[in-house]
Amino acid sequence: MLLLFIFYAIMAGVYTFGKQVVLYASPFFLTGVRITFGGLCFLAYQFFAHRKQFSIKKDCYWLLAFYAVGVLLMDSFRLLSLQYIPSAHGAIIATTAPFIAAVLSWWWFRENFNFKKAAALVIGVVGVLPLLLSHASLPEEGYFNVVMAYLMMLTSTFGFVVCGLLSKTLIQKRGMPFFMTVGIAMTFGGLLGFLFSFIFEPWNPLPVTDAWPAFKLILLFIAAHSLIAYPLYNYLVQKYPLTFVAFAQLTVPFFTALFSKVFFGEAIGSLFFVSLIVLSGAFTLFYHEEFSTRLERRSG
Repeated sequence: MLLLFIFYAIMAGVYTFGKQVVLYASPFFLTGVRITFGGLCFLAYQFFAHRKQFSIKKDCYWLLAFYAVGVLLMDSFRLLSLQYIPSAHGAIIATTAPFIAAVLSWWWFRENFNFKKAAALVIGVVGVLPLLLSHASLPEEGYFNVVMAYLMMLTSTFGFVVCGLLSKTLIQKRGMPFFMTVGIAMTFGGLLGFLFSFIFEPWNPLPVTDAWPAFKLILLFIAAHSLIAYPLYNYLVQKYPLTFVAFAQLTVPFFTALFSKVFFGEAIGSLFFVSLIVLSGAFTLFYHEEFSTRLERRSG
């Protein structure tokens, strides 16, 4: 459970500091630099530590290709969106993940989603509503840009869930090694980022407007996001049902609000604490039901 909260705390930092890094560097380039580096690190570990398993099964080629595309969508579209909307808004859109996961998991894994889990999800969303409403105003970036930014953030959230689904399938169902799977998806997802950067972003000589601030934030993202959060997410979706991992995405707006307060001095109102209490109850109900389901499966 602690790892789950650590992961989403890091992800909240991605929204908070992602808003800053796109001021200094282009989104596709950022994906290319950060994600490719992380993927190569994991492939290197697989090669030197478990060389006998450094291979790709033939029936996994297409799944890995889709996984790499999912990585591109998840990462680049998030950064593209943050060019036009506040980080808090991006975190709010991320709360659609449980709904996407519920549908995809039922369709792909036939995961059980009973009444208590559905009730916990509804309570969680109701609990987040006060916080959502407190960020309801739109930025003055142009109506079309704002609408497209929200659609891109929704696409990023969809990619986030799909990546978890494909990771679970490749590792648990197809028997692919953990770091081999993560490394290939990240490396080729990052290379796709470079490709799109060459096509759509100005290189003169790099798509970076201010090198030193961009360099510091890129290092932060590599350490926290690429090398910790990515493999941690893949580990969590192996350990827990995808719906449960996605449900915890509802905590992202709270972490984002806290980080905005700590690092940028943004105020935290009383609605934050109301939502926090309600969401904590919903999360407890969902976790308790998931734990009970696991015990029933083992005893059966």
